[in-house]
Amino acid sequence: MSLPVGTRTQLADLLHGARVLLLDFDGPVAHLFARHPAPEVAAAVRQFATVHSIGLDDVRTEDPLVLLRAAYRHSPRFGRDVEAHVIEHETRAAAVAEPTPGAHELIRVASTIGRRVVVVSNNSERAIRTYLARHDLTEHVEHIIGRPFGHPEQMKPHPHLLNAALDITRAAPADAVFVGDSITDALAGTGAGVPCIGYAKRPERAEGLADADALVVVEDMHTLAAALRP
Repeated sequence: MSLPVGTRTQLADLLHGARVLLLDFDGPVAHLFARHPAPEVAAAVRQFATVHSIGLDDVRTEDPLVLLRAAYRHSPRFGRDVEAHVIEHETRAAAVAEPTPGAHELIRVASTIGRRVVVVSNNSERAIRTYLARHDLTEHVEHIIGRPFGHPEQMKPHPHLLNAALDITRAAPADAVFVGDSITDALAGTGAGVPCIGYAKRPERAEGLADADALVVVEDMHTLAAALRP
């Protein structure tokens, strides 16, 4: 997607005006379930739940995190059991996940020019650390704010994770910019008062991100890396 001149200027202003770069993980950084597909993980979670007499059969989804929320609604104890199982699968997926083109370049450019890079994700911290270590990105990412174990209610679209990122970096919302690929990301950004850049990994997602108040929507992470270069 070629951005209009005015949009390119807005994007550059957003990136250069922020001292903290907040990145969602699955989408903007990596395709987490590219080689360990989410539907297979969801099926494994259902099987685990069935063996442990946790009723998830009525939850129609192939999203493991939707199943995770449902397990916690069943009971906190079952939720924790399911979450531990989900973390195992997320970590396996992270070990073979495919990079989002342009994402590693963005992280390295941001780190090199002194931006504080923080990954803010509904995925587990363990999985994210596995991925970053595998790709020699650990030193370029200052903090990881992953899903708080046992507290699915704090996942995005709730602004808790973004607020935690602001707290740990001692940054005001206006000092940060958040790159996310989903409507829940954009809503979390709005809730925390952080400007949001939408990454539409498929063109049809662009309109939804814009409607959810993403200030700029891009279809290529290379666009962000190029805009951030001095």
